[in-house]
Amino acid sequence: MGSENDIFDDIEGMVLKDAVKLFSPIVIEHFNNPQNMGALEDPDAYTFMSGMCGDTIGIFVRIGGDKISKIGFVTNGCGPTIACSSAVTSMAKGKRLDDARKITSEQLIEFLGGLPRENTHCADLAVNTLRGTLAKLE
Repeated sequence: MGSENDIFDDIEGMVLKDAVKLFSPIVIEHFNNPQNMGALEDPDAYTFMSGMCGDTIGIFVRIGGDKISKIGFVTNGCGPTIACSSAVTSMAKGKRLDDARKITSEQLIEFLGGLPRENTHCADLAVNTLRGTLAKLE
């Protein structure tokens, strides 16, 4: 009989096999190795938003000049929400504020190599949270 860790590894392997059927390698990479995860201390602005599925994302930014010099996120969401949060913060980091405000859900989904229709609301939530954060700087 296998150990508890063996059982966990087997379940994790099954979940990943199913995920590969639904999600692009980029989505899986951002879920497994999220970029910019964590709240920033002393941000210039931050916002938390909740989506229709109950997931919440918080995005924090620090500005240097007219660019996003540091950005971070936290979420209690599912894998696609984590991936969308990671990807949208990666897309926005280093951008001028005006350019970051123009990031759309469609661009995020394209950046991620696509999302199943039932997960596109995760991209909407990530983009709207970014925009909400940036609106506080106006």
